[in-house]
Amino acid sequence: MRSDLRDRRITLWLSVFILSVFVLRNLQDGVYRLLPEYGYGGNTGPIWSATQDSEVIRSLSLNTSSIDYRRYCFSAVQNKDTKRRPLIDLSWPLLGDTHADQIAAEQLERDGFNRACQQGQILHVPFDHSNPQVNTGVLMLGVATFMERIKQSLPEMARWLANTDTKLLVILRDKSPKTWDLQAVMDMAERLGIDVTLVSDPSMTGEAESNFGLATYLHKSLSDDTRWIGIIDDDTFFPSLPRLLASLAPYDPSLPWYIGGLSERRLSTSREGFKAWGGAGIFFSRPLLTTLAENSQECLSMAKKWGDALWRDCVFKVTTPTVHLTRLAGLNQLDMFGNMAGWYESDPYPMLSIHHWKSWHQFPVPLAHLVTDVAGVDSFLQRYSYIDNVVFTNGYSIVQYPDGLPDMNLVEGTMHPYPGAKMPGAGGEFKDSLGRLRPALEEGRQKISWTFATAVTADNGCVRQFYVKGASAGQNDVDSVIEVDWCRG
Repeated sequence: MRSDLRDRRITLWLSVFILSVFVLRNLQDGVYRLLPEYGYGGNTGPIWSATQDSEVIRSLSLNTSSIDYRRYCFSAVQNKDTKRRPLIDLSWPLLGDTHADQIAAEQLERDGFNRACQQGQILHVPFDHSNPQVNTGVLMLGVATFMERIKQSLPEMARWLANTDTKLLVILRDKSPKTWDLQAVMDMAERLGIDVTLVSDPSMTGEAESNFGLATYLHKSLSDDTRWIGIIDDDTFFPSLPRLLASLAPYDPSLPWYIGGLSERRLSTSREGFKAWGGAGIFFSRPLLTTLAENSQECLSMAKKWGDALWRDCVFKVTTPTVHLTRLAGLNQLDMFGNMAGWYESDPYPMLSIHHWKSWHQFPVPLAHLVTDVAGVDSFLQRYSYIDNVVFTNGYSIVQYPDGLPDMNLVEGTMHPYPGAKMPGAGGEFKDSLGRLRPALEEGRQKISWTFATAVTADNGCVRQFYVKGASAGQNDVDSVIEVDWCRG
């Protein structure tokens, strides 16, 4: 009997020792891995509907008769001691220890992505300090745009604006918008949870006039709570209104403030002068907006081409002493063209706004931002580096570097400053804003990329991301899809 008891104690202590070694080996700087054989909290199998899969498959526009498919499952655990870092190094491979399942197109259409997780990871993510109870009513926003643009933009704005106390005032640049169109927009805004006011003024159809015309209408609409007024474009995206307001907190709103960011291009600044660029967001304190509104007719007589230049010129003309621009880091105008991977994969942080994402370039930022519902606002575009020379930029790409990682502290020069510009010579345009660029790598040889295509929320609240690499011409290749599921840990 005593011998059996002793044997059981030895077995128990040995089990504890083995478990401790396992935990210690897989802990690293607040981020640790849960090996596939230990399961994934019951989420190793399908957690979605066939209808959702069919919608995703259609949106991916896959072209080959079969696809390579991988599925990874991440569990996001918020931790107060975990901080966002430029690059989080993980001590295990991402692609290297999994093999893609090849799925025929007809099977994919019939069964969807019906595969278990090939790898499960628990990742500690920063505690989301964005206070959902913050009074966003201190901020009022204004935009000048067209009816069709605002119809398209409201569902996208809902990602950050819905069910907040921030009011949106829209000046419509259409000469005579139809009554039913106006009502349709108001009904849409109500369904989305956006408090919107529409203004149609036939005298304000020009870009500069309509944009600066916001001054008078915004001033008339100020509430007792309003402290800050923001001028935006219809493709301005704020990852977090609470974070934006926290960035304005150091500035006393009872004083006149003119706050914004510059264009990333040196040529734009040299031609158009030192001003806040509107797409990144221009912010005025209430006293300064009052002064601008009271002098709006005088300022409108100076209108030339761009509204953000007119805001700047009016501030200079009517303030004594002159109110100068205060630059706020994290307001991103994104005056760039072409392949934007270099910027999105560069850890652009702090990140208060993103602009031009559906005009000068095309990237579905609202869908990519969906992961923040599970992993917090700091998870968006967080970079993870794996030992198989893979970097996962959450919400943008999964990239394998066959020749080893480049200098991840430098922005890759994939984009160019204006149409027809040649890199790397034109890279000097970005020196002041992005620093020294590293050369762009050859896609398919020096850099193999799966780029974010879409995301959906599953029935259990997890977010499913889909990253796609198209087939390489002439290489008997197939389309490749990597699904990354994020669930709350």
